Amino acid sequence: MGERLGFAFDAALGPAVSAAVAPEVERLGYASLWTNDTPNAPGLPVLAAAQRPTARVALGVGVIACDRRSSREIASAVSELELDARRAVIGIGSGRAEHPVDAVRTAMGELRRILDPDVAVAVAAMGPRMCRLAGEIADIVLLNWMTPERIRWARERVREGERRAGREPGSVVVASYVRVAVGRDARERLADAAGRYARSPAYARSFAAMGVEPGTVGVAAASPDDARAALAPYRDALDETIVRALPVFPTADSVLELARGTRP
Repeated sequence: MGERLGFAFDAALGPAVSAAVAPEVERLGYASLWTNDTPNAPGLPVLAAAQRPTARVALGVGVIACDRRSSREIASAVSELELDARRAVIGIGSGRAEHPVDAVRTAMGELRRILDPDVAVAVAAMGPRMCRLAGEIADIVLLNWMTPERIRWARERVREGERRAGREPGSVVVASYVRVAVGRDARERLADAAGRYARSPAYARSFAAMGVEPGTVGVAAASPDDARAALAPYRDALDETIVRALPVFPTADSVLELARGTRP
């Protein structure tokens, strides 16, 4: 496990930063480049900006809430932005849907019908039912804010879903964002990011189930060498570890400094 290393940054940094960062991320040998998606910072245009100056790196959005954007809207945006089907990974999550598992199952079925079949689809999962659903229907399960031990627990739930659907074991790539902050104020940056998520009831329950303080999940390191060492337990637990950058400054240079420090 752990051979694939991806890199991710906040979509709020915008397409210009994406275009500046992407070629170097590809040159450094990262397998994938990811961004998130919010109402004020849509992820797909950021991926389109990353696609233009690159040739190989996979491009993922993780994740689009299916209660906020319909499958048809997502597919239309993929087409209009001319995202390369062989490189694109479309991640979906339940958002605030009243029935999360049913909502994601429906959205996934629709996307499978209308997206190019070469487009990989990821499902964001946290609890056991969503992890099993990802095992049944996804190409990738995208985890978030989990310890290595919890990732192993989630992997077993994904494998249960694979068995239930009659899929080969290991059909679903188990990937996760791992927040990484390096240098001055690293612990504060990690704790601040975790604290924002911990205000969500679902994430609060997840942190409680793991029995950890939110600010201890992820990597806060004094140096790049320390960061790479701290990532090792995550890489041992995952098929693809996605370094989710928490840079010192919201600039391309600051993001690239972190990418170079944690490079494969």
